[in-house]
Amino acid sequence: MKLRIIFFLMFFSFFACNRTQKKLPIPEKKLIQILTDVHYAEAALQDVYGIQKDSLKKIYYQEIYQLYETSEEELTKTMDVLRQNPERLDKIYQFIVDNLNG
Repeated sequence: MKLRIIFFLMFFSFFACNRTQKKLPIPEKKLIQILTDVHYAEAALQDVYGIQKDSLKKIYYQEIYQLYETSEEELTKTMDVLRQNPERLDKIYQFIVDNLNG
Protein backbone atom coordinates (compact mmCIF):
# COMPACT_ATOMS: atom_id res chain seq x y z
CA MET A 1 0.00 0.00 0.00
CA LYS A 2 2.80 2.42 0.88
CA LEU A 3 4.48 1.63 -2.40
CA ARG A 4 1.32 2.60 -4.28
CA ILE A 5 1.11 5.90 -2.43
CA ILE A 6 4.75 6.69 -3.15
CA PHE A 7 4.30 5.76 -6.80
CA PHE A 8 1.18 7.92 -7.05
CA LEU A 9 2.94 10.91 -5.47
CA MET A 10 5.92 10.56 -7.80
CA PHE A 11 3.64 10.20 -10.80
CA PHE A 12 1.59 13.25 -9.79
CA SER A 13 4.65 15.39 -9.07
CA PHE A 14 6.15 14.51 -12.47
CA PHE A 15 3.08 15.77 -14.31
CA ALA A 16 2.70 18.76 -12.04
CA CYS A 17 6.25 19.86 -12.91
CA ASN A 18 5.62 19.53 -16.62
CA ARG A 19 2.46 21.60 -16.47
CA THR A 20 4.18 24.56 -14.83
CA GLN A 21 5.93 25.37 -18.10
CA LYS A 22 3.51 27.35 -20.21
CA LYS A 23 3.14 26.38 -23.83
CA LEU A 24 4.84 28.93 -26.03
CA PRO A 25 2.91 30.56 -28.90
CA ILE A 26 6.00 29.87 -31.04
CA PRO A 27 7.63 26.45 -30.52
CA GLU A 28 11.15 26.58 -29.05
CA LYS A 29 12.91 25.15 -32.11
CA LYS A 30 11.31 27.72 -34.40
CA LEU A 31 11.89 30.49 -31.85
CA ILE A 32 15.61 29.72 -31.76
CA GLN A 33 15.78 30.11 -35.54
CA ILE A 34 13.79 33.36 -35.45
CA LEU A 35 15.88 34.92 -32.70
CA THR A 36 19.11 33.86 -34.40
CA ASP A 37 17.97 35.72 -37.51
CA VAL A 38 16.90 38.70 -35.41
CA HIS A 39 20.40 38.91 -33.96
CA TYR A 40 21.90 38.75 -37.45
CA ALA A 41 19.58 41.56 -38.54
CA GLU A 42 20.51 43.69 -35.54
CA ALA A 43 24.20 43.13 -36.25
CA ALA A 44 23.69 44.20 -39.87
CA LEU A 45 22.04 47.41 -38.63
CA GLN A 46 24.76 48.25 -36.14
CA ASP A 47 26.48 50.81 -38.38
CA VAL A 48 23.33 52.24 -39.97
CA TYR A 49 21.71 55.36 -38.52
CA GLY A 50 18.60 57.50 -38.70
CA ILE A 51 15.72 56.97 -41.07
CA GLN A 52 17.68 54.44 -43.10
CA LYS A 53 18.12 52.25 -40.01
CA ASP A 54 14.42 52.42 -39.19
CA SER A 55 13.46 51.52 -42.76
CA LEU A 56 15.91 48.63 -43.02
CA LYS A 57 14.93 47.31 -39.60
CA LYS A 58 11.28 47.25 -40.61
CA ILE A 59 12.14 45.40 -43.82
CA TYR A 60 14.41 42.88 -42.05
CA TYR A 61 11.81 42.09 -39.39
CA GLN A 62 9.02 41.76 -41.96
CA GLU A 63 11.17 39.30 -43.89
CA ILE A 64 11.84 37.29 -40.72
CA TYR A 65 8.14 37.19 -39.80
CA GLN A 66 7.23 36.15 -43.34
CA LEU A 67 9.97 33.51 -43.54
CA TYR A 68 8.84 31.87 -40.30
CA GLU A 69 5.12 32.50 -40.84
CA THR A 70 4.70 34.41 -37.62
CA SER A 71 4.04 37.96 -36.47
CA GLU A 72 5.44 40.59 -34.16
CA GLU A 73 2.52 39.99 -31.80
CA GLU A 74 3.20 36.27 -31.62
CA LEU A 75 6.90 36.86 -30.96
CA THR A 76 6.08 39.42 -28.26
CA LYS A 77 3.68 37.01 -26.55
CA THR A 78 6.30 34.25 -26.68
CA MET A 79 8.97 36.47 -25.17
CA ASP A 80 6.56 37.62 -22.45
CA VAL A 81 5.99 33.99 -21.43
CA LEU A 82 9.74 33.32 -21.43
CA ARG A 83 10.52 36.38 -19.30
CA GLN A 84 8.46 34.74 -16.57
CA ASN A 85 10.80 31.75 -16.70
CA PRO A 86 14.40 33.04 -16.90
CA GLU A 87 15.91 29.56 -16.70
CA ARG A 88 14.00 28.44 -19.76
CA LEU A 89 14.91 31.64 -21.59
CA ASP A 90 18.56 31.11 -20.71
CA LYS A 91 18.49 27.58 -22.14
CA ILE A 92 16.98 28.89 -25.37
CA TYR A 93 19.62 31.61 -25.60
CA GLN A 94 22.36 29.03 -25.21
CA PHE A 95 21.16 27.47 -28.47
CA ILE A 96 21.01 30.90 -30.11
CA VAL A 97 24.58 31.69 -29.04
CA ASP A 98 25.70 28.32 -30.41
CA ASN A 99 24.01 29.14 -33.73
CA LEU A 100 25.67 32.55 -33.86
CA ASN A 101 29.09 31.12 -33.07
CA GLY A 102 29.00 28.21 -35.41
